[in-house]
Amino acid sequence: MDEQAMILVTGASGFIGKRVCDALAAHQRKFVAVDRSLVDGLPGEVVQGDLTKRDFLCALFQSYSFDCVVHLAGLLNTYSRKWPQEAMRVNVGASLELLRLAAEHKVTRFIYGSSVSVYGTKSRQSCGEVTEFEPASPEDVYGVCKRYVEVVGEGHGDRQELEFAAVRIASVVGAGSASATSKWRSGIFEALGADRPAEIQIPYRASELVPLIHVDEVANIISILAAADRLAHSVYNTPAETWSFADLQALLASLRPDLKVTLGSQTVFGIPQAVDGTRLMAEFGYRPCPLKERFVGAVERGRKRREG
Repeated sequence: MDEQAMILVTGASGFIGKRVCDALAAHQRKFVAVDRSLVDGLPGEVVQGDLTKRDFLCALFQSYSFDCVVHLAGLLNTYSRKWPQEAMRVNVGASLELLRLAAEHKVTRFIYGSSVSVYGTKSRQSCGEVTEFEPASPEDVYGVCKRYVEVVGEGHGDRQELEFAAVRIASVVGAGSASATSKWRSGIFEALGADRPAEIQIPYRASELVPLIHVDEVANIISILAAADRLAHSVYNTPAETWSFADLQALLASLRPDLKVTLGSQTVFGIPQAVDGTRLMAEFGYRPCPLKERFVGAVERGRKRREG
């Protein structure tokens, strides 16, 4: 896609959205960052507004000529389970209106922040690493909403109204998440670089397996998809590393002996234990940084900060 293409980023103040804006800015891409509530330090042109308000969306598309939409806004999994009607209104209703307007205004490409939740629970032992050919079988409201939007987006793509690509994102970790329900995902990085001994509580059993990806990898992937000349597929899994919480606990303890990691008794539900991201890596020559290196990097940055 042309370097001067104008990109709309929704959910720009979110955990992933902020990093996507940073990645686009680093590559000198033109974009408009939109969110219902904005945070300080967002690069690019910033617009505050509610995507569930049709008047706001219509005015947005009348004010700008977008070539690409990166749609990341929506209620997260825990909130979707708690408020299913609101999840349908926000995650489905606003997304479908955004798709409709994008097609109406001749947007070239629509990149949708989906989730591996569309696959439902899949054990690594019985299913191996889940590829994009695995039939969708979501087991919760969040996954159903994501798949609903995928189906409608694929329909727009089939009718050649726009180029639609769903990015099925694995469990995201990295410093800076404001989520109150999965604090451990950012807490592990923040604790590794902390100035004093720290404690992290992870609610899952030691034997549970989860596919993890760093937030910066997700941002890089979305930035690549936004810039590509063409996309060969309408669905991409993000690459992800499968970790047991026992292995994660042991590694964190080896990197930071004064870091106490307490595990719980919950099971991981609604997502595959292992995800195959080779489609995206092969098409774009993308190689993610190993998570262990990112954990070590967090420790080193903390050490340099304390010594400096």
